[in-house]
Amino acid sequence: KKSVIYGLILGFGFLFSIVFVKELFIALAAVAAAAGSAELSKAMRIKGWYVARPALIVGSVILMPITYYFGSFGQWMGTFSLVLLLIVWRLAHLLTDKSSRTSFAKVILDFSAATFIVIYVPLTTSFTMLMLADPAGQGYKWIITYVVTVIFTDSFGYLIGRRLGKTKIAPGVSPKKSLEGLIASIVFGGSAAIGLTIFLIGGTWYQGAILGAVVIFAAVFGDLAESLIKRDLGVKDMSSVLPGHGGVMDRL
Repeated sequence: KKSVIYGLILGFGFLFSIVFVKELFIALAAVAAAAGSAELSKAMRIKGWYVARPALIVGSVILMPITYYFGSFGQWMGTFSLVLLLIVWRLAHLLTDKSSRTSFAKVILDFSAATFIVIYVPLTTSFTMLMLADPAGQGYKWIITYVVTVIFTDSFGYLIGRRLGKTKIAPGVSPKKSLEGLIASIVFGGSAAIGLTIFLIGGTWYQGAILGAVVIFAAVFGDLAESLIKRDLGVKDMSSVLPGHGGVMDRL
């Protein structure tokens, strides 16, 4: 019940912001990117990587409006600046705190961890800002289409897989993922993509099929990738901030 309730809250919040108040969606994306980055950096710190969370959170928030108002130039300059800020922050931390000094190899690993989080969470999220800023004013329809496709892919894959799933497809990474759930993801996710492409965007069924195939592929393997990251970090969920769903990163 908690999963359904919080899922509906998130879903209606997303739809209301993207359709009626664009600035609210920018804020929603900024909060999601910042929260997801914070959760991931916290989990990585437990395993020994150091990433400056205050700078990461602030930078993740700022990257969204910068991308929306200044386009791809602002997006990449903001991303580069955030990575540079995290590296400088780590160097300053090493220079001012003698107890935190470590080997050169470990410092390079920390730089790599910071770069990975920035690319994996805020940079990826910021592409929705480029879509939202579409001069023709149709970008929000594309965002709705791909987000709803992912929701159908994830939700029906989970529901069918939970009830009927018997054939495991990646037990070493995500033991609960089944072939039956994957088939359900393809069927329902593909149907959502085709339907929305035709009736919302005004495209053709085969454009919807291509879009659905790409999004479903990215969604399924993106989900497995995050499962692999969580397994490597030794955590089941990134946090418990969303009852029934885990953390913000788990939903992203």
